[in-house]
Amino acid sequence: MKRQVGTLDAVPSKRLFLSIIADYDLNKAICELVDNGFDVWTRAGREGGINIKVRLDRELRTIEVEDDAGGLPRDELRFIVGPGQTGSSSTDETIGIFGVGTKRAVVALAQDVRIKTRHGSSETYQVEFDEEWLKDEEWALPLFEVDPIPPHTTRVELQKLRVQLNEEATAQLRIHLGATYARFLIRPDVSLELDGVRVEPRFFDDWSYPPDYGPRRYSGSIQTTEGRTVEIEVLAGLSSESSPTAGEYGVYFYCNDRLVAPAMKSFDVGFTTGQAGKPHPKISLTKVIVHLRGDAASMPWNSSKSDISTKHAVFVALHDWLVTIVSAYARISRIWMGDWPDKVYAYADGEIEHVQIGDFLTATKSYLPDPPKSRPRLAERMAAKNLRLSKRAPWVTGLFEGIVAAETVAKQPLAQANWFALNLLDLTLTSALRSYLVNKAKSTVGDKGLKTLLTRAPRVSHALKEAVPLTDDVWTEIENLARRRDDLTYGRSDPTVSDAELKDADRLVRQILTALHEIQTDA
Repeated sequence: MKRQVGTLDAVPSKRLFLSIIADYDLNKAICELVDNGFDVWTRAGREGGINIKVRLDRELRTIEVEDDAGGLPRDELRFIVGPGQTGSSSTDETIGIFGVGTKRAVVALAQDVRIKTRHGSSETYQVEFDEEWLKDEEWALPLFEVDPIPPHTTRVELQKLRVQLNEEATAQLRIHLGATYARFLIRPDVSLELDGVRVEPRFFDDWSYPPDYGPRRYSGSIQTTEGRTVEIEVLAGLSSESSPTAGEYGVYFYCNDRLVAPAMKSFDVGFTTGQAGKPHPKISLTKVIVHLRGDAASMPWNSSKSDISTKHAVFVALHDWLVTIVSAYARISRIWMGDWPDKVYAYADGEIEHVQIGDFLTATKSYLPDPPKSRPRLAERMAAKNLRLSKRAPWVTGLFEGIVAAETVAKQPLAQANWFALNLLDLTLTSALRSYLVNKAKSTVGDKGLKTLLTRAPRVSHALKEAVPLTDDVWTEIENLARRRDDLTYGRSDPTVSDAELKDADRLVRQILTALHEIQTDA
């Protein structure tokens, strides 16, 4: 049995606004307002130029975002505050279709909101709301006709800000805007200003062109279940510089020219064991830039356009092939680590090879040659170089392994990596002198005598110089290293060791290992 017994009020509470702004920061919120200008411009066919101006007043604590994309006609003004209402169609190649972005953005930024718009050269209308309106469950908003603003203009004025404005926040916003809208900003008819200064585009396609393993441009399309076409272009390759600290490697997603997800390094795009590997400096040359173009509804972004929805059908269709590409270049980055200057960075110029993909859903190849043979690790190379020597004189193994340990530690992303490495080199030097005295000079000095004899700071003893055949210049360097280590160990300041200082210490220790023990250190 089924019979109607009444109706339910499904109008959402205004608390909806406050409940969905928690994850909005200044960058995301301002981008929502900038998106609106580009959307209006796109729906109008991108005829003529567009100028967008963002003004942050730190003293008055106000924000103003203005565009001359065309303005909103009176019958579209309801889109400004109505949740889920939008002037964009799902079949437009626009940025926003969710109908919640502007509402979330303005409420996230400020308590007092005033929006003025002038469609073409018609009247200028204004809507405004504040905290009191948000507390009232009545949805009706007064509509005002006000003094005219420039034709084709929409201006959003925000007061009583919920966010902090300072120099650092402004600088970060400029960087974010330059990256997010770079593909718009390269057009001569597009201008985006922040506090009166033009925002410059920021791209991430800095490639190296090593023979056979240079960057590829893959292009093709995907058909959605609704019969719509999404055009796909993927640029993949090895970067011209490693950026493990800045984190600017990984997968970038652009949807309809807008950067949505920069430098993704999650398992969703292959950064996991068994595929590209977990994020690590070894694979920090890996860069894959995905450009998607199509209906707004076919774009795999989340509602705030700050990340990719990995469950979206288009992303799922692209996923397996994308992981193949990411893994292929990550493998090369890993194999060549240690030789990047010669095998990657040295090739600064070249051509991007174009590869047409018939069907991304069924594609399984990266169209790269088999990966280069992996170079043996330093420990393996050093052991191989000194194999015969270590069989004849087993004590040398720990000495050349000291070189390996120091170099390995120095490459770690640690603030004091050079200091730890310097200590390992100094310990190796001491061991080299001790091993010479015990195993080659056949010294009969006891343990306590050895300790005294091997003390090198503030000066090397005359007895040690007599017992170990090294030149005066080398002994001077040995003394200097010992005194430097003592200063760093017992001084009041935190130890700081430069790359140049560590390199000198490494050269000295290798020289001593060769002179005293015939160890080959050029592996």
